[in-house]
Amino acid sequence: MVRGNAGFYPVVLRLRGRRVLIVGGGKVAARKAAGLLEAEAHVTVVSPSFAPAFVRLVDSAGLRLIERRYAAVDLDGMALVVAATDNRKVNAQVRVDACRAGVLVSVVDDPHGSDFIAPAVVRRGDLLLAISTGGRSPALAGHLRRELDSLVPDDWGALVKLLGAARARVQAAVGDPERRQDVMKRLATLDLLSTLRNSGSEAATRQIEALIAPMAARTPARPEVPATGGENRPRSKQADSPSADTQTLTRPRNGSRRSARDSARPAAAAIERRGAR
Repeated sequence: MVRGNAGFYPVVLRLRGRRVLIVGGGKVAARKAAGLLEAEAHVTVVSPSFAPAFVRLVDSAGLRLIERRYAAVDLDGMALVVAATDNRKVNAQVRVDACRAGVLVSVVDDPHGSDFIAPAVVRRGDLLLAISTGGRSPALAGHLRRELDSLVPDDWGALVKLLGAARARVQAAVGDPERRQDVMKRLATLDLLSTLRNSGSEAATRQIEALIAPMAARTPARPEVPATGGENRPRSKQADSPSADTQTLTRPRNGSRRSARDSARPAAAAIERRGAR
């Protein structure tokens, strides 16, 4: 059996509200920061200097720029760290410090010495296509991303949104698990994309409802189960607190590439220069 990708396991992370560190202030670091900000992470970038590419990011919510050299203490409280300097020794030190601190690390010039690597990505709303060569050829991954970007129309994002609403409707209306699965399979085979393109979202919604309604009508109502024991206890404050949502990623609404953070931007992020001289 041939094994590839150096043991990497593909995942999609929810980073909303999570703290992420980037070490480095060049173009690559700016590109990494932009992607993490789109995921609504709280991004701290540490570097003795910053490339002009950071200019378009400085007024982004959740971004903190610190103008000084990296120190191991910068890892405190971080969920992830990206070592993106042009100095291999510094990147290697970040790797060592991250391992000691138990923080997952990506080293841009050493994919096989990284805990994770970022794939090339094509996004259409909630639809995300990721391409990775396991770090062997980022140039090829970038080329494939551009090819896919030209092939995948924007309305696929609208289709995903419609199917997401349909899934919620099926879960609420169809009690039998096997029947639910059957309905979802049928939804996947409907030519909803053609309906969406030719007649709009309302027509596609009616097409979805026409399939769901008969199945829901044949489904017996779920019996109410009386609460016993601890089931009627009030929910914990933690479940209702704002912090409980910090790992939930909210994508922008269809037709807009702005994330939720753009709706309430604070003042432009200042570059902290304490200890920089």
